[in-house]
Amino acid sequence: MEQTLLLTLSLLPLLLFVVVVIWMDAFSLTNWRRLTFCLCAGVLCFLLMHLLGHWLPEKAFKPYVMAVLSEFLKGLPLLYLVQRRKIVMLGDATIYGSAVGAGFGIGENIHIVLGETMGPGMAVLYGFEAAVMHIGCSSLLASGLIMAKQETSSRSYTVRNLSVILVFMAVCIVHIVHEKAPINPVLLTSILVVYFVLSKRHMFKKNEQSVHQWIDQCLNNDVALLASIKRGELSQTKAGQYLLSIREAFDKETFFDICCYISEYLELSILAKSNLILKEAGFPIRRSADTKARINELRMLRKRIGKSGVQAINPIVHIDDVDHWVVEAVV
Repeated sequence: MEQTLLLTLSLLPLLLFVVVVIWMDAFSLTNWRRLTFCLCAGVLCFLLMHLLGHWLPEKAFKPYVMAVLSEFLKGLPLLYLVQRRKIVMLGDATIYGSAVGAGFGIGENIHIVLGETMGPGMAVLYGFEAAVMHIGCSSLLASGLIMAKQETSSRSYTVRNLSVILVFMAVCIVHIVHEKAPINPVLLTSILVVYFVLSKRHMFKKNEQSVHQWIDQCLNNDVALLASIKRGELSQTKAGQYLLSIREAFDKETFFDICCYISEYLELSILAKSNLILKEAGFPIRRSADTKARINELRMLRKRIGKSGVQAINPIVHIDDVDHWVVEAVV
């Protein structure tokens, strides 16, 4: 009974931090299946680190190696989600990065509580320390990966990879400094809790501003282009004139698929952006029964027109990671 209480006290702060981070998200677009994946991935990362730790020799530099190893393992599921465009916004990165860190902390605290003798106060301290350490570092890493990808999206792979390495090194330094800082653990944890809440609040405000800016820039253009396509008045808009100018570069079937792709994308994009606004305002969003079928059709059309077709329409319909994220999240 006492051990169950200690486990609860050590794990509750971790789950509380994740709940707070989700609550801070103004758009509330958390994918619960993905969140569960991140939590489980974090636990598996701890188990793997613990297993690998037994193989390392007991030397003075081992704590530093373990710190780097833990951040590397936590970064793998986050990098996987970023590469597959499942995380594209800072808000998403903060939430799913926090989930990976919480999972890691859960595994670590269960191992510590079951293996050591401690009181309730120490169990709570372990919980908050693991929360600010692992959740803070992994959410920072996820946010850094997103910012690196956004800043270097038009640059070479070398620059992008270098940015990712620099982000990883920064997180490792934070982890090591936290463990080796000559400060009272209670005071250090208290300071980090306050910093964590304030920094995440700032991060979500920045995320909200970027989403609003994206909506303002794209919504009017999407509506105007879709209206011109439906009325058959492509020649009366600059985007339509460009679309007509590339008609000769494709056969009739491919050009027809391009027009269908643009039309389908614009309808889904407008619906997604409208739902995003409704969700932020606290209203229920409109979901259609054929949404998944339409998204699958959009993917099939994208395959049929190929890379050349996508590149050809890029000047008038620039579909980036954010678009895919919103369409799949809120329609």
